[in-house]
Amino acid sequence: MAALIYSLEYEVSPGPNVAAGLPRLDLQVLSPIWQGESLVLEYPDGEIHLLVGWEGAGRGGPGAVRVFWTRHQPTAPAVCLAIGGDAGLRNTTTGQGLPFLALAESLIPPEVLEVIGPPPQGEPLLLL
Repeated sequence: MAALIYSLEYEVSPGPNVAAGLPRLDLQVLSPIWQGESLVLEYPDGEIHLLVGWEGAGRGGPGAVRVFWTRHQPTAPAVCLAIGGDAGLRNTTTGQGLPFLALAESLIPPEVLEVIGPPPQGEPLLLL
């Protein structure tokens, strides 16, 4: 059965978390979306980083993190993308604000992979 593919609009307003902001993007969603209050990333060297979604409008604090597979064009490889709220993501370990974060497959926590599944295959290339 083919997966349902749809677009998700995502924009990050300029502010203290992400100074330049991020213009509205239409992100192609290729998997179910994992959502949580935070995302723990464990790097191969043992360093651990905690990501939280960040809300700027009204709340000005932590929000949800969403993770899913996407690609920027039909024949491009799939990328695992973590996004936050209208003020992006915040790495609470480093204090760094990010508009989004692409995750290497080795960094995707098992509980996230259970929801989003393996990377989807791209459309087949036609060679002439």
